[in-house]
Amino acid sequence: FRAGAHCYTVINTNSPRQLDIPMAQGIIDFARAGQVLIITPFCLAGAMAPITVAGALTLQHAEALAGLTLAQIVRPGAPVVYGSFSSNVDMKSGAPAFGTPEHIKATLGAGQLARYTGLP
Repeated sequence: FRAGAHCYTVINTNSPRQLDIPMAQGIIDFARAGQVLIITPFCLAGAMAPITVAGALTLQHAEALAGLTLAQIVRPGAPVVYGSFSSNVDMKSGAPAFGTPEHIKATLGAGQLARYTGLP
């Protein structure tokens, strides 16, 4: 089983800036087993992240790198993917708003950050 990756999991951070115990344990267990981790912070601008796209991306990037770092501390070379999910909330109702221009900008920005840092 350890000869290659056979499964993957998605790890979500608990924004802002928290990696709860079940998610941290998942990173540790999957990294030890050499299985693929997709670290995907869930940031909603205006709720649990700064209201601007740049601010939300900064938080998302820091949280993703924290999870990636934990995996590499546990097992250098552990297979890890830079995931992303950032959107915003409707400031009148507080409801999550998906498919907005801000969501698309954040998705494109996250892809650029992943490429910039050399992460899949």
